[in-house]
Amino acid sequence: MSQRKQIIIVEPGGRIHKEAFATAPMVCPYCGGRGVFYSDSVYGQFEEQCPDCKGAGEVMAMVTIDWKPNIKIQ
Repeated sequence: MSQRKQIIIVEPGGRIHKEAFATAPMVCPYCGGRGVFYSDSVYGQFEEQCPDCKGAGEVMAMVTIDWKPNIKIQ
């Protein structure tokens, strides 16, 4: 589970629109920043790309806020 803590204060500023916030890149916890896993087979050793970071070795969190009108049904 996530451990880094950042606070985002959610308040509309002016006109409403879609917003996105991204964290700084962090080392991929699944592959340890290597981006690949090495496996042995009958044909020798081969590299398998990390499924979480897609070989980048780093991941980042993306938070999207999509402002919508509060339509009250009467």
